[in-house]
Amino acid sequence: MPSDRGFNRRDFLRSTAAVGAAGTVLGVAGCGQSSAPANRVTLPGVEVQDPFKHGLASGDPTSSSVLLWTRVTPTDLDGNFIPGDVTVSWSAYRDPELTELVTGGTTIAREANDYCVKVDAIGLSPYTAYYYRFSALGHDSVIGRAQTLPDWDAETENRLRIAVVSCSNYPHGYFHVYKEIADRNDIDLIIHLGDYIYEYGNGEYGDTRDVDPPNEMLTLDDYRRRHALHKAETDLAELHRQFTWITVWDDHETTDNSRKCTANNHSEGAIDEGGEGNWYERKSFGIQAYFEWMPIRPVSDDVVAAGQLFAPALGKTWRKYSAGNFADIIMIDTRLWGRDDESDAGAPFQREAVRDYMSADPLCGDTTAHRDILGPDQEAWLHEQLRTSTAKWKILGNQLIVSQLRVTPNAVAVPPTYLNTDAWDGYPTSQERLYEVLQGNNPDGSDNPDASAVDNVVVITGDIHTSWAFDVTPNPDALPAPTPIAVEFVGPSVTSPGLPIPGDLPNVLRASNRHLQWVNLDQKGWILLDLAPDYATGEWYHIGTDAVVDSPDRPAPSTLARAYRTPSTPGSNGIELDLTDVTNTAHQTDPGEDYLASRPAKAPAS
Repeated sequence: MPSDRGFNRRDFLRSTAAVGAAGTVLGVAGCGQSSAPANRVTLPGVEVQDPFKHGLASGDPTSSSVLLWTRVTPTDLDGNFIPGDVTVSWSAYRDPELTELVTGGTTIAREANDYCVKVDAIGLSPYTAYYYRFSALGHDSVIGRAQTLPDWDAETENRLRIAVVSCSNYPHGYFHVYKEIADRNDIDLIIHLGDYIYEYGNGEYGDTRDVDPPNEMLTLDDYRRRHALHKAETDLAELHRQFTWITVWDDHETTDNSRKCTANNHSEGAIDEGGEGNWYERKSFGIQAYFEWMPIRPVSDDVVAAGQLFAPALGKTWRKYSAGNFADIIMIDTRLWGRDDESDAGAPFQREAVRDYMSADPLCGDTTAHRDILGPDQEAWLHEQLRTSTAKWKILGNQLIVSQLRVTPNAVAVPPTYLNTDAWDGYPTSQERLYEVLQGNNPDGSDNPDASAVDNVVVITGDIHTSWAFDVTPNPDALPAPTPIAVEFVGPSVTSPGLPIPGDLPNVLRASNRHLQWVNLDQKGWILLDLAPDYATGEWYHIGTDAVVDSPDRPAPSTLARAYRTPSTPGSNGIELDLTDVTNTAHQTDPGEDYLASRPAKAPAS
């Protein structure tokens, strides 16, 4: 059950509503309670003896490799589980007809890893599609399509198009967003910013669809079963089959407002006595199941080299992907790795009150001067990646709003009041250090003669279930308006609830935040991030409200809600143009005939 400590999304939504009213496989052994590995929800229509009951997926691409994933369910004709490890072969081809073999091999699906399978297909060509499948127990899987990253120069004439999604709570509706993206073929990559699954039991947070297990996730088996439920969802399975993903967790992959040594939605104590277990053990279950069921590599070269693709490597998910000198995609973890306990200042809150609270000694025996959102090692790594990147575009994949978000503008008589301690605003010293690095200073604000401002940073953010477009500025109320140091595109949820309230709240928020270009608090959808040599464009596609995703009926195609462009001109780091034509339901940034002609064929249906 949620505790009364901290401040989460639902607190944020309640507080903003109030404002609106006012105006290669080796593995770690499984542990914890576990049912038979066959006891998982499976894709509909799969034959009893077909072991590939959870589809397949690809992820963590580089310019020469991609990770391939599937899960084997060994059963007999009656659906009874057959114990024992299973030999699995795999192959990748250059063509969808599977006639031009490129690479392949065999591996083992082990019970210790819940019969999940990962292989690292290496020695591939940049920006190339491969068609792959697995075979086991006399059956072939469906065919999937995977794509490597490009290795482009900064001045390439090509473009990289990325679909950005987050917050897909199964009980809150149907995955129409996933289906719409899967039907397209003008996208290179999917980035999921977290809350891929949610921990709640039936009726606790949405009631459109039942979940498995029906209870809140507490044990390793619970987390595995919930991942299986999602992999057995047909629209999500198709999106995994057709596109390569980069993923990172948010909090609900473990539980609400997870931190390194506690969580809001966790009651410490023995499960058989009404508690929810030990937090560190519960967190380890969520991490293990994530590394088993998601197409993600451990962030450790030694572990990967040893073929230990299931090893959680201490739960580390912060990493960088490079598309040559054209783009770096930098993924960070604002939840489990280094996040200290957040402020209990409540909401709305004043920044200095939070700063005083966060200056207290951190939990878990750390000795850092202030409570952090990333932790010292991840923060130092992030700063170094930003300072040293030679890529034209730096894409920062992040869970929580980086920009400042206020209820009231700064004024002499009214101290600035903020909305959400769950976001970077709740960790002001971490936020300010990031701002200093983006401006070319040392994290403490002192001059760094060896550094320069970091240009062309696009922050992509999930978590909040709503749509926002920010110019990131250290002091939004300064006059004249300061030059932005980055842009931030915040995406809506796939299904999780937003804030469908009447009134003029968006205008209230914009009046209090001059760096906020646009906000929508109700619609579900996704962002298309289009990276070109001269500009980056964020397009928000909205598929409808809660009522739309509550229905299994396919909605009408999504509509373009907003499109903003930022140039790659050095020193011009803000939103340059609002490209939105809300009367135009076509794709706003036409990728051009050359791009569309170059797109590889989709993986064929079985």
